[in-house]
Amino acid sequence: MTRPPVEDELAIRELYARYSWALDTGDTDGYVALFAPDAEASEETASGELEVRQGREEIRKLVRKFHDRPDFPGHQHQMDQLVFEPDPRGRPGHWQVRSYAWATINRPPAKPYLHWCGHIRDVVGKIDGEWLIVEKDIMGWAGEVLARFARNE
Repeated sequence: MTRPPVEDELAIRELYARYSWALDTGDTDGYVALFAPDAEASEETASGELEVRQGREEIRKLVRKFHDRPDFPGHQHQMDQLVFEPDPRGRPGHWQVRSYAWATINRPPAKPYLHWCGHIRDVVGKIDGEWLIVEKDIMGWAGEVLARFARNE
């Protein structure tokens, strides 16, 4: 199985930790800096369509839609069980990373609760010696990811 060298894998895992930390603490500039200048990010909307953003300024608009919401503080995003695969386009210094993802809401003294769960498909690249997100797809746990299961209708 092909995988990144250990030091790169650790750096990529730290990239994800910084991603969640910036997202959940309202650090818009820190969040945007984790993306390549020409990165593309897409998020599945409530209607099931993909909202695609290209470049850091568009990604800033995407995250501001969360950071500007008065009910956003208390969200905690997690990604785990990372699966590293070669970049689908064969670019050197790039990896596709798939992971489970979920978000909880924690507003003490109320108990935390699960708000959302799904999966992520990213491509990360080592750009000028730093691992950055090049492509990000945020999707619910439905659709193509479950295509191998027979439909019980």
